[in-house]
Amino acid sequence: MTDINSVVSEVSNLKQRLDQAQLSYRDASLKSRREIVILKRLITRLVIACRGINSELDERLESIRHELEQPTDISKLIPRLAVIERLVNQQADIVHKQNLRLNQKIHQAGETLSRHRDLPVQLRRDLRAVLNHDSGALLDNHRRILRLLELYERTIKLGSATKATHAADVVEKSTYHLELVAELQHLITEIDFNGEHGNQLIEIKSQLNNELDTQQLTKIQFQVLRLILDATLYERQASQSFLNNINSDLAELHKDSHQTADKSYTLHQHRSELDNELSHVTQQLKVSLSDNTNLEDKRPTLHAAANEIDSIVERNIALQERERALIEQQQHNEKQIQQLIQQTHSYRQRLHDQEQSMLRDSLTLAYNRNAFMDRIQHEYHNWKRYEYALPVALIDVDSFGEINSKFGHLAGDKALKIIAKNIQQCLSDTDYLARFSSDEFMLIMPDCDEQTRNKKLTNIREAISQLPFRFKDQNLSISVSIGATLFEGNDDHHVVIERTVKALASAKSAGTNRLIWIS
Repeated sequence: MTDINSVVSEVSNLKQRLDQAQLSYRDASLKSRREIVILKRLITRLVIACRGINSELDERLESIRHELEQPTDISKLIPRLAVIERLVNQQADIVHKQNLRLNQKIHQAGETLSRHRDLPVQLRRDLRAVLNHDSGALLDNHRRILRLLELYERTIKLGSATKATHAADVVEKSTYHLELVAELQHLITEIDFNGEHGNQLIEIKSQLNNELDTQQLTKIQFQVLRLILDATLYERQASQSFLNNINSDLAELHKDSHQTADKSYTLHQHRSELDNELSHVTQQLKVSLSDNTNLEDKRPTLHAAANEIDSIVERNIALQERERALIEQQQHNEKQIQQLIQQTHSYRQRLHDQEQSMLRDSLTLAYNRNAFMDRIQHEYHNWKRYEYALPVALIDVDSFGEINSKFGHLAGDKALKIIAKNIQQCLSDTDYLARFSSDEFMLIMPDCDEQTRNKKLTNIREAISQLPFRFKDQNLSISVSIGATLFEGNDDHHVVIERTVKALASAKSAGTNRLIWIS
């Protein structure tokens, strides 16, 4: 029985040791598999990183990577890994030496390039930045070489492509020339000066329709600038003169009014004195006539009273003349006041017209960009306060550049006028239309529900697409693309404008005569 117990005990111990051995073997197996995975990953990365550096190294790494894909004993690969380690060390020494030489060549090439004549200042700065950035890393030096090659290419283009550059410059200058002429014409149209300066600007605008060389155009630019400065100075002097005249006239009127008031008071006093004297004489006559004495005895008294009455009448006539002169002076003052009122009203109306011309686009009569920016900021604050729907749309004329290039700028201006007028006819009184750029219009539709705003924008597209345009005996149909959005969440007016631009870009990329809403 004891022997059986001892045997059972020994078997139990053996079983425990066997279980422990199995666990150890399983752990070792898992560890081995993990190591194989890590080794496989390392070899794969080495193959990718070292590819193209050394052909023998490439072959050996690829061979080991392939064998790791198959069940194999890692210990058999150790000698081959040692060979790869030796090759890698050798290659590292070679790379280090090549990197030193490469760094030296970069400095030599950079110094050579820096001695190039007429090298632009910005290019010199870029070259200096490349040379000052020493690095022991091969990748950094490769980047420096690429940068150095770019600088070489720029230098060669500056020095050797003179004829081609000149031809390109001629084309570019020609395009710039036309754009400048158009901008000057638009500027002269925007300016609202009267008199000689305005007439001269109109003459210059007509000259811009002729073919002008660069020198003539430059001269015209200075003429326009000088006329604007002179006209501004003239307007300022005219305003100052107007104010001085108004002040002088008001001072004169104040003086005359004060004198008239003094004269009126004096006349009133004299009139009171005459009335008192006349009353006194009348009373005396009544007393004399009431007596029963002979009138012959009263003759001297009556004669004296008559003389006194005559004197009073003469003095009264003189007072009437002074009153008439005073009335004429008052009438003259009143006319002056009316003239001042008229002058002030005319000047105020002119200022109002100038203010409107500053807010309105002179071609389309829609509001201009500056006015739009003020209005949308105002609407933004109202939207923040009252939280009503606030849609904004950007309307762009499709292929407008082709109209200008094919039929001329006058045809383009005519088209813009008609388009702006038709857009305005599709809007309500509370809507706000502004010319945002050459062929773009911004539209604000405050407190407009979804159905109404969609209907308005659809009506705009349909109305313009149905307009009959005719240029140079050619019938032409014009359409517009519209990008629209709403104020939402934490939007401000800048964000909304950017979103309308994106919406318009999406609409134009989809074709012509499109409407796209984005949020």
